[in-house]
Amino acid sequence: MPTVKRDAGLLNPASIGQVNRSRVLELLHQNGPSSRAQLARALNVNRATIASILHPLIDNRTLVEGEQVAASPHGGKPARPLWFNADGLELGAMRLAAQAVAVARIGMDGTTHASEHAPLDPGQSIEDLEETVLALAARCFGDRPLLGIGIAASGMVDTTSGTIISLHLAPVLNHYPLGPVLAERFGVPVAVDHHPRVQALGDKWFGYGRHLPSFASVYTGEALGMGIVHEGQIIAGPAGAGGEYGHTVVDMGGELCLCGRHGCWETVASVLWLRREAERRGVEDPQTVGAARLSRAAGTGDAAASDLLDLYARNLAIGMANNEHMLASGTYVVHGDVAAGGELMRSRLQHWLTTFSPRRGLPTTVVLGESGDQIALLGGAGLVLSRELGAGI
Repeated sequence: MPTVKRDAGLLNPASIGQVNRSRVLELLHQNGPSSRAQLARALNVNRATIASILHPLIDNRTLVEGEQVAASPHGGKPARPLWFNADGLELGAMRLAAQAVAVARIGMDGTTHASEHAPLDPGQSIEDLEETVLALAARCFGDRPLLGIGIAASGMVDTTSGTIISLHLAPVLNHYPLGPVLAERFGVPVAVDHHPRVQALGDKWFGYGRHLPSFASVYTGEALGMGIVHEGQIIAGPAGAGGEYGHTVVDMGGELCLCGRHGCWETVASVLWLRREAERRGVEDPQTVGAARLSRAAGTGDAAASDLLDLYARNLAIGMANNEHMLASGTYVVHGDVAAGGELMRSRLQHWLTTFSPRRGLPTTVVLGESGDQIALLGGAGLVLSRELGAGI
């Protein structure tokens, strides 16, 4: 996964080849099956250069040639579009959160071939949790040959060691070597990264962000997070540090957060906060409150639901606007609970983000993503592709 780093050193020839291959793979996901000539034009290189980039990808059967298509009216030889090998190695993907795990087996073209989901009990022992995770992965992956496994993990992670450093909503997983455990069990390379960054990679390769140079991928739910794509690169610190947007402070005198500080963004804009606020306001069955329920009720004229929905949108927009002041991402693709709230929730969030953002003549845009885990799982597949066949980061 290409990231913005502090290194100023030059790339060696092998690294240049890896980066170029990663760019070609990403371009194919953006544009669909493409001929050598189309790829060369899109990348502004000559035919010889594109041939040298494609050669190892064709040799190892990652890419295959399709049927000839007719030459253009201007002449030339019929082209053979290149696309991912449907019979090639598959990609394993996992989304691990405090209370749930999802796994998928995905083709190199982004097609999901199989998926499994299971709840997790963060009060269980680490042995029981590991058994659940491994059993689910084994059921999904079977004995299919995988190029690797990419994991979107909640909490703070060390991407070098593949370890979950801390997960406030499930402390039992603190210091858990998730990557090494899966690598030993399945015998393939495993890449572990922070969930919002992997989600951003899913948006960048397979989702709304495919043609955007800069955007933010926002996760909303029991935790909050943002993965940032800036000028085509995913931002990350050393060994996966940084990106903990949910723990940026928005109220110095605010509630105590699970991280030990006061007034984190999560304390005023997560679903856990929303349900506490619903209970304080006397809402019936507050533990089922979310953007979808509030939007439905507000749409029928329920003033109390509309008021709470607006506060939820306002509080979310505060954290997003902070990023807009710093990085001017412009477009915010919002996944998770908010995505289930539909257009009413999106429009409220858009209003408050515009209100809080700097006025510099450039618009900010809120786009609804997915309420489930699919884009994070696709990001896990992209993580494998970029690390094993591309940039090797």
